Amino acid sequence: AQPSPALQPREVIETVMCALHRRNQDTPYARFGSEVAMRFLSPDSPASQRSLEQFADYLSQEWYRPLVEWSEMRWDGDLVLLGNGAEAYQQAGVRSSPTAAWVSIRWILARVLAEGGHEEWRVATVFVQEPDSTQSDDLEAAALALPAEAAAAISRWRKRQMAEQRLSPADVVEKVMRALRTPDEPHPLHGCEVAIRYCSPSNAASRLSPQGFEAYLREPWYAIMTEWDELQVEREQPEAVDPDGSVVLQDALVRRSGDESWTVVTWQLSLHSGTWLTDSLTITE
Repeated sequence: AQPSPALQPREVIETVMCALHRRNQDTPYARFGSEVAMRFLSPDSPASQRSLEQFADYLSQEWYRPLVEWSEMRWDGDLVLLGNGAEAYQQAGVRSSPTAAWVSIRWILARVLAEGGHEEWRVATVFVQEPDSTQSDDLEAAALALPAEAAAAISRWRKRQMAEQRLSPADVVEKVMRALRTPDEPHPLHGCEVAIRYCSPSNAASRLSPQGFEAYLREPWYAIMTEWDELQVEREQPEAVDPDGSVVLQDALVRRSGDESWTVVTWQLSLHSGTWLTDSLTITE
């Protein structure tokens, strides 16, 4: 299988999912599945910079197990196009058996200019339901069981992943809050697009289109998100929900001009592939 301008986002996802499945990983030769999957990666994806061996080791991490052990797959929600059609977001569910729980996987694809001057869909990022750090001990244990070279590769990847983490929970909250305050700048529904980009796989809003998200904001209890005039985001260490710090609570204070009291917007965020994403929010007047 090869990337093609004729392939639509869901077809790309299906191709990569089949390539990653354990029955195809080493058939007809070693690392065949990883080889196929890497063909469909966007050049901007960090995984595209790995060697074939490193990519195969990358998939051995505990939190990517659903990508290789699935037996059933379903689409959860419609395909969402952002950035004037330059990005595609698709939520999918997988499970390893008819009685197993469904695991959410969020696929982000980008249109890239390929050799020959044509555009085609490539995989930019994949977010699996479980936050990163919840499996860090398992990763270290797995690394110890691997040959020294593979273990070193995983360790190097982990260090790079943490180094690439740019935005703190407070940064993400502030970015989303400011985007929602001016939702149609620099183009219509831009604020909703930003909010969707930073939704985690477990956030129901990740399945919404920008138009659907805009309707969501029209609910009276969300009015403050588009009407505030003052914003203060707590910059102290956020409250950890999980012992390993992979899920946190981050407060933001907002109020309209003339209001005496602040409204508290509490965001829950989780860490996925080195990126903080929003799980949910609560608003306290």
